[in-house]
Amino acid sequence: MLDREIERNPLFGQMDALIRPMGFRVVDVYRNDRPGGIQLHLTVYCDEHEVGTDDLAAVYNVVYPRYSVLWNTRDLELEVSSPGMQRAFRDWYEFSVFTGRLVKLYSNRFSSNIEAVIASCDDEIVTLKDVLIVDSKEKMDELVLSRDEVQKARLTYRWEEKK
Repeated sequence: MLDREIERNPLFGQMDALIRPMGFRVVDVYRNDRPGGIQLHLTVYCDEHEVGTDDLAAVYNVVYPRYSVLWNTRDLELEVSSPGMQRAFRDWYEFSVFTGRLVKLYSNRFSSNIEAVIASCDDEIVTLKDVLIVDSKEKMDELVLSRDEVQKARLTYRWEEKK
């Protein structure tokens, strides 16, 4: 079962407020204090287009100077990345970020992998459309799963065949 932890992280709220006006959403953020300095990893997503290197550089150029001053360190190692095509979800919150995207998840109710498009999500349920239950090849227009019924999830991609 996926937890709901990221939104409780104060760093998440700060980063989201900083980059949301730029058109990006925080997918994941974590800080690692080490003897040589601070490592900060930030994963960002854009609803409007695929995140490219120019986008990552723009986010980096906003985040790095701010946090090197706030944390009073010259040893800030910042990594800004996109979620990738097959990102494994770490938090239930990611269903809301990736609404409209194709996902592959494992459902306890069906004891099977399910491929579907995320239609909507709230704190406890996710609604899927264009559903394919992989093992039985059963198709459904819509499926609603509770948080307890989702064991794991990841973004997926269907390679289209040329005719």
